[in-house]
Amino acid sequence: MPEPPPLREVPLLACLDDALLQRLTLESKVESYKSGDVIFRQGDRTTCIVIVLHGFVKLLRIAPCGDETLIDVFGHGQSVIDALTLNGEFYHVSAEAVGATRILKLSAARFLQLIPESPAFAFAVLQEATSKIRNLIGEIESLKAQSADNRLARFLLSLCPPGEDRCQFRLPYDKRLIAARLGIQQETLSRAFAKLRDFGVRTETRQVFVESVMRLASAYNEMEIGGHLQGARLQRSTAQDAALQ
Repeated sequence: MPEPPPLREVPLLACLDDALLQRLTLESKVESYKSGDVIFRQGDRTTCIVIVLHGFVKLLRIAPCGDETLIDVFGHGQSVIDALTLNGEFYHVSAEAVGATRILKLSAARFLQLIPESPAFAFAVLQEATSKIRNLIGEIESLKAQSADNRLARFLLSLCPPGEDRCQFRLPYDKRLIAARLGIQQETLSRAFAKLRDFGVRTETRQVFVESVMRLASAYNEMEIGGHLQGARLQRSTAQDAALQ
């Protein structure tokens, strides 16, 4: 397959020399999906590594009862390396397209075969996995320790263009998915957006206007400190209740 120009922008593949990259992409293919299309299902046999070239891919964990839990959302240049788990004969999650999405599928067997041949590639794979674990730890901490307002402020700050204080941007996907990613109800998300108006954040459908990124960051820090204090008080109260029983 001819090498797509965006491939060199993918951090996971940037370290590969031309020969190794050509071998890796020998059996690869680019596929396009509509919003809601299934890329692979939890329990399917692992066949490919997915790299997002355009749009977004959401990962879902499906319980035996049919309930779905959003695990993560990946965008441009990010890779789904679920196949690299030690017992990775089957996918542990399902993957669906969010909006119009284009992905690159790499052969999982070839991917694993080439890792021992290139220490630089092996290190890049390790960095990718470490980064994903670090992000998931941050998400867990946010779900356990931060309020809905704080989670939303953190999410919006991650979308603000670097180096700009006054900015505007478009939300990457609809608010229903944002609420699921932040672990809150849609009604709670709407209230959180309303509260952030006091800190210079306005929305028009999916368009967001931030009067001052510094002001929003300051508000986030204040909310985080307040959340930690409230959590500490709750822990002390729980410990005291337990001691009295």
